[in-house]
Amino acid sequence: MRDYRLLTLSGALLFGAMGTSSPLMTLYLADLGASFAQISLVLTTFMATALASNYASGYLSDRLQRRKPLLVGGLWLMALAYLALANVPAAGMAWGIRVVEGAGLGAFSTLSLAMMGDLLEDSAQRGRRMGLYRGIGSVAFGVGAVAGGWLVSRSSIPIVFTATAGAHFLAGAIALLLQDNPGRDRVDPAPGAPAAPVRLPPPYLAGVFLWTMAVAGAASMWPNAMAALGYSRQTISNLWGLAALIELPGMQGAGMLSDVAGRAPLLAVGGFGMALVFTGYVLVARWLPALLAVQVVRGLAYGSYTTSAMTFAAEHASRRTRGSVSGIFAAATSAGQLTGTLAAGFVVQAAGFDILFWLCVLAATASGLSFVTLHRTHGPAIRPTAGRAA
Repeated sequence: MRDYRLLTLSGALLFGAMGTSSPLMTLYLADLGASFAQISLVLTTFMATALASNYASGYLSDRLQRRKPLLVGGLWLMALAYLALANVPAAGMAWGIRVVEGAGLGAFSTLSLAMMGDLLEDSAQRGRRMGLYRGIGSVAFGVGAVAGGWLVSRSSIPIVFTATAGAHFLAGAIALLLQDNPGRDRVDPAPGAPAAPVRLPPPYLAGVFLWTMAVAGAASMWPNAMAALGYSRQTISNLWGLAALIELPGMQGAGMLSDVAGRAPLLAVGGFGMALVFTGYVLVARWLPALLAVQVVRGLAYGSYTTSAMTFAAEHASRRTRGSVSGIFAAATSAGQLTGTLAAGFVVQAAGFDILFWLCVLAATASGLSFVTLHRTHGPAIRPTAGRAA
């Protein structure tokens, strides 16, 4: 359990840093003179690099049978990137910096999931423990969002990004304490034995892509949409933080339920729940009490999807292939984020925020239907087992 706690603490620091900076990123780029379309291009640079880093880092960790050096390196690359962002003079220069940040985040996203999968391999409560691990990260994200809103109202966004760099560096220092032992099945397979397939079911990957496309597209422009409705930067950060704080009970509940009912039903809840959230952004976001309720639903839907998606990917591989399988999941996630982020700015530029959110409703609904298909076509094969994943 020592490594479980260390990895959870390192991840919490990362998510706290992301919570501090994420609600401010598009506002910062706008302050530097970027248009909505340019903001999307800057964010897309980051997502494209993360996508390449996702699979590359997972594949390399399987080849080396080591995960810790790449994970620590990813965290420290992000620390350097945020130090540079804090001092960037123009939006155009942010592109190169986001390449570095994307490479670091891609490595951490893939390898933290692979390492957690290794740690939980023999647990009968994989969903519950994965939910706690990721839920604590969401609480840290929420605390970071509130702290970032408080700090930016009293200083500046560059100061917030400098603090974010420090949190990433500390997360890497903690990750250095992890044991880097990939486990008992490092022994080469018998001569002539077929290699274990490295794949995930197509309906699952389609649902992951669609869900993250919808969420990334909405999230990339959400702060600007709320600002257009008259909300202050601190209120925007607090609303973002509220949703993140709700994710912990959402992830814990989803993890426990998925340990009993399987992952696909909870994935579908996450898809359809997000469709409801995006509908709320169009219809009721101008009324703060209603928007608070929408953010609560967002936290629960996000938690239901995230815990189930991560657990599904982690348990559908052995230790020998978990890096590559985690990389495939993370790459599908990054591809969805890239597509949604790239499209969002151009959609808003051409048609406004409401059209963007309606398109996200369609994509989230399609993701829910993909997970329903996953349950119908692969149901018996995706129920959790008490023992080790094959």
